[in-house]
Amino acid sequence: MRPDSVTGSDVQARPPTVLRDLLVVAGSTLGAAAACITFDFGELAYQVTRGAERFQLDELPPTLCVLASGLAWFAWRRYRESQREVVRRRALEQQAERLLAENRRLATQLIDAQENERRHLARELHDELGQYLNAMSLDAARIRDLSASDAPEVHRLSLALMQCAQHVYRAIGGMIRRLRPSGLDEFGLPGALEHCVDGWRERLPHASFALNVDGDFSTLTDAQNITLYRLVQEGLTNISKFARQARVEIYLVRARDESGEPGEIVVTMTDDGPGVDLAQPREGLGLIGMRERVEALGGEFHIASEPGRGFLFCARVPTRRLGTAATPGFPSPASQTV
Repeated sequence: MRPDSVTGSDVQARPPTVLRDLLVVAGSTLGAAAACITFDFGELAYQVTRGAERFQLDELPPTLCVLASGLAWFAWRRYRESQREVVRRRALEQQAERLLAENRRLATQLIDAQENERRHLARELHDELGQYLNAMSLDAARIRDLSASDAPEVHRLSLALMQCAQHVYRAIGGMIRRLRPSGLDEFGLPGALEHCVDGWRERLPHASFALNVDGDFSTLTDAQNITLYRLVQEGLTNISKFARQARVEIYLVRARDESGEPGEIVVTMTDDGPGVDLAQPREGLGLIGMRERVEALGGEFHIASEPGRGFLFCARVPTRRLGTAATPGFPSPASQTV
């Protein structure tokens, strides 16, 4: 709980600080007055200071009263300044929260626009270029059949043209898969992730991959689906660069909240590769992009790594609407080990 957030139950559970302090001051004053009356403090002070009349020590009590009044005025002024500073700081915190919420909203819109553009481009590549490449392959096959006996050079060129068309078609297929995850719309997030991991199993035969999915992911929005997919995809890309022979474990879990409904999503990827020193500056935008994607959805992103002890990243993506309070209790990066 924030220091400046006090609920009604807190006020009822303890007396107000101001009233308690006033009671302490009043009690101390009454106690001092009773002690002075009992022990004749004025007469005692006069007897003690009577021998030093030439120093005018008997005039010291009024001076001390003025000093006490001045210190009280000084404390009151500092108190008012601190109150104004607290009010100003609260206003700045509220403004920062509004700006952060606006930044997250704009980042979410940017990601949505980017993914919509990628989806449109992938569809155009598949429908337009794929159609013409198929037509070229069919025409080249027809030329191959017609020139098989009487035009060997034309026959050879037709075979070369068919091979070029197939190569371009495979390249376009790879571009389409990078632009839009294969099977994400048809089979959902778990199926798309399994297909992605299978592709990396073929590319990295010396690495081992384990994907564990637990929970219901059928009600996620497109932004949540694509964010979780891109997280795993970027993590596998980093493994292909730095830990090509590592043992990789991926966990995608969606727990249920107190009402029994599917709640937040936690995705974790860990490997036993060489690891990195997080204290050293790193080049590249992979981790930055992953963090921005998660925070744009109101989530949290943490990494943990040490040289020789592998790498771990953990992301928590809420399924609530942006702007509500963050879920407490997320483990800090320092408490996570690889």
